[in-house]
Amino acid sequence: MRGAAVSLLDNLRRAVEWRSIRVHDRCVLALARLKRRRLKDTVFVGITGSAGKTTTKDLAVAILRRLGPVSCNHASLNYLPEVGMVILNTRGRDHFSVIEIATLLPGDIACKTELVQPKIGALTVVQREHVKSFESIEAIADEKAAMILALPENGVAVLNIDDPLVQSIGARTRARCLWFGSAPQADIRLIEATSSWPDPLTLVIEYQGVQYRCATAIHGKHLVVPVLAAIGIGIAAGAPIETCLAALGDATTTPGRMQIVSESDGVTFIRDDYKAPYWSFPITLEYLRDARAKRKVAIIGTISDYSLSASKLYPKAARLAMDVADLVVFVGPHALRALKARQSEDDHSLVGFTELEDAHRFLQRELREGDLVLLKASNHADHLFRLLLARRRQVLCWRRDCGFNRFCDACPELDKPAHGANVATASVVASGITTGPDIASPGIGSPAHSSESVHPGWLIVGMGNHGEAYTGTPHNIGFAVLDHLAERLSAQWQMTNEGMLSHAKLNDHEVILFKPSTLTNLCGPFVARTLQRFGVHPNRIALVHDDADLNLGDVRSKHSGSDGGHKGLRSVFSALGNGGAISRIRVGVRKTDRAGSSARSIVLERFQEEDHDLLRSAQTKAIEQVQTVIANGGR
Repeated sequence: MRGAAVSLLDNLRRAVEWRSIRVHDRCVLALARLKRRRLKDTVFVGITGSAGKTTTKDLAVAILRRLGPVSCNHASLNYLPEVGMVILNTRGRDHFSVIEIATLLPGDIACKTELVQPKIGALTVVQREHVKSFESIEAIADEKAAMILALPENGVAVLNIDDPLVQSIGARTRARCLWFGSAPQADIRLIEATSSWPDPLTLVIEYQGVQYRCATAIHGKHLVVPVLAAIGIGIAAGAPIETCLAALGDATTTPGRMQIVSESDGVTFIRDDYKAPYWSFPITLEYLRDARAKRKVAIIGTISDYSLSASKLYPKAARLAMDVADLVVFVGPHALRALKARQSEDDHSLVGFTELEDAHRFLQRELREGDLVLLKASNHADHLFRLLLARRRQVLCWRRDCGFNRFCDACPELDKPAHGANVATASVVASGITTGPDIASPGIGSPAHSSESVHPGWLIVGMGNHGEAYTGTPHNIGFAVLDHLAERLSAQWQMTNEGMLSHAKLNDHEVILFKPSTLTNLCGPFVARTLQRFGVHPNRIALVHDDADLNLGDVRSKHSGSDGGHKGLRSVFSALGNGGAISRIRVGVRKTDRAGSSARSIVLERFQEEDHDLLRSAQTKAIEQVQTVIANGGR
């Protein structure tokens, strides 16, 4: 009853908060409409398009500030109430107000345009952004057109002449068109663009028959469109082209959009982690390909706006990245799908981690001076910026489902282990224990057995939940098998930070028996640290675990493939980054009278006395399978 009451109170609190937000938003919009009527001397500039809106806005603001005071959106805050707040914060003495106008659903741009009433409007490009919300790219073009078609007769439309869909929109507007692009008839014509790290983007453009060199402080040839659009906005506002070019010399982009971050250890990050539509991949990777660096690394998170299935998309994206980068790291729920692009099981140029913290531990060891690292992701889904933050400070929140679309450096939860996060791993980080080859090994059997003197052939991991409450449950069958094996070998257990360890010999092979001291669903980092601590080759590890798809007493082995829904396996695959290429001994735990029951309802129920014979038989079979796996070298 108490839990139901708490749940009811939480729901009531959320309902009140939601209602308060709705009332606040309506008040903001009502006041913004009144304020907009009074701002007759301020020129409003609207910027829309499938890509480059925020960068165009930032560069345009840098130019227009040379002419007078300017108000604008902060970062990419472009929802309707946020647009209203920009208007409310615009002062009567502001010469310009530059507002990014985006869309999520049909009608969004028309609604925002009616509120803003821009006199100058820029349209960068029409691509398949938000394609799932619209039926076609033509429908997306119609949505973008709403702002351009609403411009007044004395207004100016700054348009990309190289995009056929934008051209068709320009043909329908009543405003004067100022075209930019590489086509000969462009008003602001691109002659040449170069950008090869570490050199920033430099353009040669032609305007009114004169060529100009435009040196910027930003990176990537794909940002040519925002640069040209910003110049167009400046000219439409009355700025001489020389003023526009001078302003672009030191203007920078909003964080997370081709932002260069140089670390003190000589690693340089290219942060393009705000959003990652699939159509933008080839463009971003082209920049990495042309860069001059000792080693190129691509870290890729969740991809958005694609028409292929995820099982086909991620391997395709991986192959594109592998053609450019020396090391490709996929992070997130689709990371293991990307590993299908590997040429072989020994191909370590492509790795994947479903959990961000596991990726962090890998990159802490892997990245080195001279590396140029592209961070490409969708921030609202991944928050990959934590990979960079964790190199400088302690990060305890590694969750990926917080729902915030802000960057994590501004989040007060960063130093708190989040609910549902890997609490066991977080506690290890908080205690000051670090991963890597420099960890001193605990004694195994005697003080003489250290990481410097023992290099066992195999690591045998029994999977289960640490704690007395789980003893005798199906989920702990891996622990039970290892206990039975240690008993046979007269091996002694010793407690370490990672779990229970025992050193023994099995058929003339040195083995480490390991039972992680955490929940099975979180055991991956513990297995990875133990593997590294004792110098065991990644191909010489065997996992013993429960399998609810097999009947009690049935035991089988498997050497590759998916995790089959077993979260413990998923955690290990993520921590090791091997995509499931690992030996496992599957021990059946389903009773014949529970054939229709879910796996979740089975694995935490204690075995009964009548199950003893089948359990003992299963443990014996599992040990035989372990011996077979070792004898066959993992095959």
